[in-house]
Amino acid sequence: MNVSGRSLFLGSFTLVLLGLVAGLWLSRGTACAATLVAPSDEKTAPAPTPESRTLAPRPDLGEGEQRTIRLFEEASPSVVYITTVAEQIDLFSRDVAQIPLGTGSGFVWDDSGHIITNYHVLQGAAAARVTLADRTTWEAKLVGVAPEKDLAVLKIDAPREKLRPIPLGASHDLRVGQSVFAIGNPFGLDQTLTT
Repeated sequence: MNVSGRSLFLGSFTLVLLGLVAGLWLSRGTACAATLVAPSDEKTAPAPTPESRTLAPRPDLGEGEQRTIRLFEEASPSVVYITTVAEQIDLFSRDVAQIPLGTGSGFVWDDSGHIITNYHVLQGAAAARVTLADRTTWEAKLVGVAPEKDLAVLKIDAPREKLRPIPLGASHDLRVGQSVFAIGNPFGLDQTLTT
């Protein structure tokens, strides 16, 4: 047998061997699958229904959990959802269209309608809208920014009774190791709490 004949023979032999291995592997997988679904000779109990199952009672909440829940319930009405849009000019018609740019969270600072958020939420935006906890949405005006601190201030003209300013605290006596909680409204559907 010459070199090319030997190469052809080895190549064919390798393909046949791979085919046999693959066939054995596939037939083993089929047999396993068949044994998994084959009916059993033993009588089996019917699957439990939600009505037939008893649920374990939830344990009492610890004092720490109760404090966290109270904190969330008191502060979350102050958290807002912010959506931003950019303006885009159609090259052919020269029409200006607003396109969604981004979203973020913020909070009500006072009952005059000032909203605090991150600068990166508004960066590059042509307009912003603020959705309050009661799901009402308000056009916002940009009051000021501090990009180096990633802060921005918006103002909305909502009635005072709709605004729930967040309670303010002092930061001068904070200590490393204290608990920190962040309440957000990332998707505008519900609020989240991160510790």
